Amino acid sequence: MRLEQISYFLQVAETQSMTGAAKELYISQPALSKQIALLEREVGVPLFERKARGVVLTSAGRQFEKDLKNILKELENAKKNAALAGKARKQLLNVGCFDGVYTDDFLPQLFEYFQRNAPELKLILHRMSFSEGTKALKGNKIDLWLTLQLGWEEAGNFCEMQLIRRKAALIFPSESRWGRQEQLSFDDFQGGTFVTVGRERGQGVYYSSLRKIQELGIVPGEVEEADNIFTALSYVKLRNGFMVLSEQVADVFGGLGKFVLPERLGDDVLAVWNRDQTEIAEWMDGYCRDLQTEAGR
Repeated sequence: MRLEQISYFLQVAETQSMTGAAKELYISQPALSKQIALLEREVGVPLFERKARGVVLTSAGRQFEKDLKNILKELENAKKNAALAGKARKQLLNVGCFDGVYTDDFLPQLFEYFQRNAPELKLILHRMSFSEGTKALKGNKIDLWLTLQLGWEEAGNFCEMQLIRRKAALIFPSESRWGRQEQLSFDDFQGGTFVTVGRERGQGVYYSSLRKIQELGIVPGEVEEADNIFTALSYVKLRNGFMVLSEQVADVFGGLGKFVLPERLGDDVLAVWNRDQTEIAEWMDGYCRDLQTEAGR
């Protein structure tokens, strides 16, 4: 039994006329009669009772019509469900991002690029510490790792691309002795409490932050290690300490002041992915071209 024969049968059942059904189906009446006869032979019982002015369904034909309509409904539902499943099952791209307090200078732009240029993708964002993200990337738990240059210690089989260059600053409470001064110098931070993310959460960040204040000639009175960036900021506010962060942090969060560091002490935000992921490389190349075009305007 073919779907074509089913449509023929249902049309004849509806019109109760071989001639009328043939016109609706745009086939000859003899061809239609032949297909109905073949269908009845396959089913094994008459489906229509031939009369002088047309045809009517037999009791077997009425049951056959009812069952076929139900089957066609299920086929239509199956088609719709397949279409919905096809739309819902997008390719997943797991994106890891360092758990910084400020990512609006690169993250929304990157996601917008993917939504515009790779709509078949469903991006899943994972916030991670520097050490967690590096481990997840190496273990293929994430496909793309967004991190700071100072938090990335592995090259090997990975590709890197700079997303943005950030200016660094000493961040401190607005109500601290530093915040109350009209003019600041690096000497004003001598002996202060220096707060940083602990070594276990990100050795690169920890040692890079220490190197920066050493390069500035600042010798802290105490170094306080925090579990994460948010705890570190709490320590800064509670203990009148200072830390090295992107200068935007003070602009975004209330109660903080900043002393911007020399350009050479800024930080790069990187996108990192496995070299074997050629599709990601193509997307990131496109994103890089977009950035260059935007910068040239």
